[in-house]
Amino acid sequence: MDHIRVSKVEQMRLVRSGNNTEYMGTLHLTTHHMIFSAGDLELWIPYPMIHSAVLVRPPRRDSDDNIQAVYTEEQALEGSIRIRCHHFLFVTLRCTDIRRLYDVFATVKHLACVGSLEQLYAFDYRSDTADDAKAVEYDAHAEFRRMGVGVAGGVGQHWRVSEINREFQLCATYPPVVAAPARISDTTLTYAARYRSKARLPVLSYLHPNGVSMTRSSQPMVGLKQARSVQDEKLVEAIVATSEPTGMVPRFRNERNNIIIDARPTTNAVVNRAIGAGSENMDHYRQC
Repeated sequence: MDHIRVSKVEQMRLVRSGNNTEYMGTLHLTTHHMIFSAGDLELWIPYPMIHSAVLVRPPRRDSDDNIQAVYTEEQALEGSIRIRCHHFLFVTLRCTDIRRLYDVFATVKHLACVGSLEQLYAFDYRSDTADDAKAVEYDAHAEFRRMGVGVAGGVGQHWRVSEINREFQLCATYPPVVAAPARISDTTLTYAARYRSKARLPVLSYLHPNGVSMTRSSQPMVGLKQARSVQDEKLVEAIVATSEPTGMVPRFRNERNNIIIDARPTTNAVVNRAIGAGSENMDHYRQC
């Protein structure tokens, strides 16, 4: 609050890029947002989203009196604050009170330009209630139990929780606790991870109450020689089988009811083959 020189400015004028309409309303400056409201328009701009703010001063008029006497209202409107945001929002602020305009710029400058992350509002906020002040700790085991992973007789009975990535020794970007098919050992997971970029092997992300799962992984290290990994193929097959009542894929069923989605453009996937990566060869993955 020390940097807020003015918290509310009436009759502030605002123009957005792409729209020549000038709005006249009220500007509120809080510790975390700059809020402009005019009729049905309500524009919230968080300070970290501001890329730059430029103060355009009106032409100087010589006067021996104070700053307010130097400019008339019409002359003060020649000054403005031009704000550019990281999400391509551009706004121009103008005010008939030049002193207010300078105070707004000084406030935005101090709140948008911080020297460290600890100075952001998220770190500075202190709740007044004891319940909000309690830290919420994420429990991976509890979350997997909520989805039914490892629960006998449930939709997740063919899944298990593994701590193979404890201390992030297997994959630096995966959590210490992951869910994998129950019939796949940690040894198989270790070998399967070697076939995936940055060791991001297929692991459970979400288990639907109907037993269908969504898993995630990075690209396989196929390369130009079309390399394969038996362990990776067995892992994907076991993931597919978790939706079956028996936990096994019927041997003579040829339907492809499962989908492997590559979110990259096709060009990127093809180019990555030259550096030893690529995409899955669907002939090697059953039921996909």
